[in-house]
Amino acid sequence: MKIALDVSDLCTDRADGTTRFTVELAKRLPALSEKHDWLYLAPCDVAAKVAGRRSTLLPGQGKFTSFASPWPKYWTQTRLPYDLYRYRPEVLFMPIQQLPYLRPGKMKTVAVIHDLAVHLYPDQFRYKDWLLLHIFSAQAVRAADQIIAVSQATADDIARYYGREDNVHVIHHGVDHQQFYVPDKTERGQSFKQLVKAYPSLNEPYLLFVGQIQPRKNIVRLVEAFEQLRAGGSKLNLVIAGGHGWLQQPIIERVKASVASKHILMTGRVPDELLPAFYWGAEVFVLPSLYEGFGMPLLEAMASGCPVVTSEVSSMPEVVGESAVKVDPTSSASIARGISAALARQGELKASGPEHAKQFSWEKTATKTLRVIEELDK
Repeated sequence: MKIALDVSDLCTDRADGTTRFTVELAKRLPALSEKHDWLYLAPCDVAAKVAGRRSTLLPGQGKFTSFASPWPKYWTQTRLPYDLYRYRPEVLFMPIQQLPYLRPGKMKTVAVIHDLAVHLYPDQFRYKDWLLLHIFSAQAVRAADQIIAVSQATADDIARYYGREDNVHVIHHGVDHQQFYVPDKTERGQSFKQLVKAYPSLNEPYLLFVGQIQPRKNIVRLVEAFEQLRAGGSKLNLVIAGGHGWLQQPIIERVKASVASKHILMTGRVPDELLPAFYWGAEVFVLPSLYEGFGMPLLEAMASGCPVVTSEVSSMPEVVGESAVKVDPTSSASIARGISAALARQGELKASGPEHAKQFSWEKTATKTLRVIEELDK
């Protein structure tokens, strides 16, 4: 079977969950089934990007053909259709929640829906993004032959907002256990020295947030909770690690205006090779989002042995199970109490988190995804 993948996300500089998902599946799917012809389509040459991120422990690695077709704008809706008619794949796998409107009639499609926050928090999107997400999400859900939802919470939202329940498969994200694991004392110490070298203003002990700087991540209430802890005598610092997101400026201004601002470090985007060290050094990882389709950093933190505090809404309880402290994301006081509870339960959470994270892997995600794709050949 000839299977095309839209890997255009690999041509961006983004470090969000969708891009990570695309990378992890792109480097695994061909190795799982070499009988298929895998075509990677993008507006740039992704061959080196995929090969460079492959795990050295992946058996066989598999083969794919990468076709670079540069195009100035709206590649998925303009140039991708041309390539689909040109190469005539039997299946198109879209790791983003979008389908090209123009596509060969006999070609089957699989689309991934990551989240539907656009329905719950429309005011937290720029109008252009809100409009495009509405249009493309609705079209993908209604038109795709198979839908992959990254959590049961997302599948429930698909049913709620679009009424679709047939051929919707819940396949969780994974975690790279070669990158995120519990280190020994020596490695932990050496890694912290690297962090301080890269971020000289980093101070221990610290709380950690990882994610894009955008309203849905609820960073303002996290800062409020941190201020409450500091006012109560805590000596903790706060590290906010993440790249730019939409509507970020009010968040940045609130951090700068905080009474505890000298104890808050905003790192910007963290290089992949330094991210595990941030988890290893943190007292507690906090992701108090108002909504997550999945919440990939939760697994990264748990696999790294870092105690986790997260929200009791959407997919987050589904991801962390009983191995994290759950809070009300609309209350900064609840977030502060959750952090205190996690500090008190550090030993327990450091032990249970890695065990829980073992249930998730990118190999499982890719294997289940391949099954969904291959169902279209029956």
